[in-house]
Amino acid sequence: MRRFALLVMAGLCVAGLVSAAQTSIAAPEADDLVTPPTTYVRHDGGTDRAIQHCSDPSTSTAPDTPGDGDSDSNDGGAFRQGNEPSVAIDPTNPDLVFASWNDYCDADLGGGWQGLAYSTNRGETWTPSKIPGYPSDTSDEGMASPLHGRQAEAGDPLLAFDSDGRLFAGGIAFNRVNPQNGDMWVATYASAANGSYPKDYLRTVIVGQGTPALNGIFSDKPSLEVDRTGGSFDGNVYACWSRFVGFNGRTKILFSRSTNSGLTFSNPIQLSYGKDVQGCDIAIEHDGDVYVTWGTRNTPSSNTAEGLAIARSTDGGDSFLPAHQIATFTRYFPSDGARDCGDGALMCPSKFVFFRVPLEPRVTADQSGQLPGVYATYNAVDPTTVVPSNSSYSSAGANTGRVGRSVVYVIRSVDNGDNWDAPVPVDPNGGRGHQFFPDVDALGGKLVAIWQDNRTDNAYSVQLPIGDTRDALDRPISSGTDVVGTYASVSDDGTSFTPLGEMSSATHQPSYEMFGNRQIPFQGDYNWVALAFDGTTGNLFGYMGWTDNRNVLAGTDIRETDYVDGFDVNQCRTPAAPEPDTCPNAHGLDQNIYGQSLTLPVG
Repeated sequence: MRRFALLVMAGLCVAGLVSAAQTSIAAPEADDLVTPPTTYVRHDGGTDRAIQHCSDPSTSTAPDTPGDGDSDSNDGGAFRQGNEPSVAIDPTNPDLVFASWNDYCDADLGGGWQGLAYSTNRGETWTPSKIPGYPSDTSDEGMASPLHGRQAEAGDPLLAFDSDGRLFAGGIAFNRVNPQNGDMWVATYASAANGSYPKDYLRTVIVGQGTPALNGIFSDKPSLEVDRTGGSFDGNVYACWSRFVGFNGRTKILFSRSTNSGLTFSNPIQLSYGKDVQGCDIAIEHDGDVYVTWGTRNTPSSNTAEGLAIARSTDGGDSFLPAHQIATFTRYFPSDGARDCGDGALMCPSKFVFFRVPLEPRVTADQSGQLPGVYATYNAVDPTTVVPSNSSYSSAGANTGRVGRSVVYVIRSVDNGDNWDAPVPVDPNGGRGHQFFPDVDALGGKLVAIWQDNRTDNAYSVQLPIGDTRDALDRPISSGTDVVGTYASVSDDGTSFTPLGEMSSATHQPSYEMFGNRQIPFQGDYNWVALAFDGTTGNLFGYMGWTDNRNVLAGTDIRETDYVDGFDVNQCRTPAAPEPDTCPNAHGLDQNIYGQSLTLPVG
């Protein structure tokens, strides 16, 4: 593990930003592999076929069973995609860290379930598992889950602890065919008195229920937070999500709460206004006030501006004051007719290959009260960098014919969300690199921001998608593997930041084509950072997780007859039988979750 320590020194100016902190970084060590190729441990210690299929294929003895959700005879195994990580640290024991992610190890591309891993040594090593209720779960509790037999897939992972060490995991579950049943759910784990698994699975509750129809109600883009303030609402569990209604219907941000540790949840209430909204997040101030933010979009079907909105509750989530806009900006939206581009039927006019970068704003507050205010983060186009595109590719808004640099900003409110400071970049970095997938957490007087960017890529340009360059014939190709790293900054006032530099010990190519039958890239929609008090040292302990392609084995795709662009992954096809890929476990899909820790002084 690569540990970072932040030492406080007054009156220093770092990277052009006035700050009260200076960075002291220990010698780099390897990042933590959160999703290792090892046998998964079922929540109750038992085994079943799905758990075995998440083990190392070279050691697994589980036989193949045709028709179990995979299209080929080489299904199952750890060398499959993992993305969209969330992390959480047990406030009663900071040695215990949990992570969750979209886990595709049980099937080939078509779907997956939500992984759940724990570390008892602050992220040094990890034991993977799954949220109970997956289709082949044979445990009594798993089969009793309301997800079991209702949905084939679960993802959009969320994690949060209460003050007593209860773990709450949330996400969505659905089917890609009728009945779709797009639900938002929350699972509860209590501290285990005995056994090797450190938390005891109690239950799963459906909080927002979808409908069977493919064009019906679908719950998506959720968030989850728990009150740990010690106040009158301590222990309340809060959930929000986007409620989609049909392909062209009005999207709503819904909210629900539990006042009995996840046993039951209230009927959902609507927070949003306008037609095109999604991507909510939740923050809780020290006084117990609850804030929910979400993205608003300026489209022909919307009556709101592109930016962020917020709603506030002063009664523990029972009701909310009217929502209002808190930021407007030009969205960073890589696009070329589509929001992600690849090969074959998924090729775009520019022939660039790139993954989607949705607007997923995040919000946080210091529940200890040592850092007053509410803090929201988002990535948007720096208006000073916008220029006309020299191709059909756009990034300064969707399909606008303009491009610009994506920058991560933080905005602050110290008056209950009524007014917000001007946006502050978390790391100007001399104007190099597209910054994306930001997250923030605040505790003990500190605010930590993380994100990914491609500052190390020699081919970086606002005219190019992340990971692309052009060859001598002016054709789009991969710019290599030294493309994207994970970075962090810290602030003790929320208005100035000290960059911590690159937190990851390796960079990677994010646009390998591992999805859509090996024809399109996908990095998920977010990364995560969490903070907790460390009673042993008196410091803050932090952990971050991100999606990483460093282990992906590049290859060739015989279906492509134009030219080799460098985005193809290792796969096995023959001209006589090009479908399917018969070696999906041969590291061509080996997308993983990596993590890193950091230590900060309190206050």
